[in-house]
Amino acid sequence: MDLLGDEPGRAAYGSTRRVFRIIDRVSRDDRMTVRGLAEELGISLSTTYHLLSLLVDEGYIVRLPQHGGYRLGPTIAVLQERLQRSGAAGAVEPALRALARHAGCSAYFAVLCEGDDVLVTHVHTPSQSPTVGIPAGFRGPSHALALGKVLLAARGVGAINRYLNDHLLDAYTRRTITEPSKLEAHLKAVRHRGFATDFEEFAKNLCCVAVPVQTGTGETLGAIGLGTTARAPAGELKRLIRLAQGAAREVSAAE
Repeated sequence: MDLLGDEPGRAAYGSTRRVFRIIDRVSRDDRMTVRGLAEELGISLSTTYHLLSLLVDEGYIVRLPQHGGYRLGPTIAVLQERLQRSGAAGAVEPALRALARHAGCSAYFAVLCEGDDVLVTHVHTPSQSPTVGIPAGFRGPSHALALGKVLLAARGVGAINRYLNDHLLDAYTRRTITEPSKLEAHLKAVRHRGFATDFEEFAKNLCCVAVPVQTGTGETLGAIGLGTTARAPAGELKRLIRLAQGAAREVSAAE
């Protein structure tokens, strides 16, 4: 299923998918050359060089001088260590698996990474569920995704203001919030109510809910979300929020 149709932002989304395909491929074979990656991705050498340069600059991969290949960089280790510092890390997988089964749709766990983008670290999708959603390893715009919005809101006014100051609010669909004042008000409302939603704000036919996972001291460990289709009724979204909140409490209790 094509999530994006002809909506604006499709090209940027395609580039993001290529970036994470590169990370995945490098993680499995450190002898992949630029030409080999370009052939697998079906893109030009110049585009491949550009994407690799971005990943190297951000520390997600490093170049190996011996044979011109690449391996995972220190940023990946930092993100993994950040999750493992908490006793809740071991609870994420079983909680998401159970959540996806009970909800009947894809369940996600995500954190904020450098630049305040949202990074999806875990995904569980039950069989027979609608084929909508985003993959594990996806890094995307926090302002267009419920997972990102709830993480920004949980960090407080300072994080919200930093995001508004440092980011262009690109439109991924006609429903993406692109006006800073509207996004600021929206995120403050998210912080107040304790959950976030997005209704086709990142991709056509993709609607999500998300809640923060927090320690007893208020530290935000990440966010749990559920994704469904645009045809889901309002009552269903309320049910998904309750299920996500229950899973978040379960993970928090393991901290």
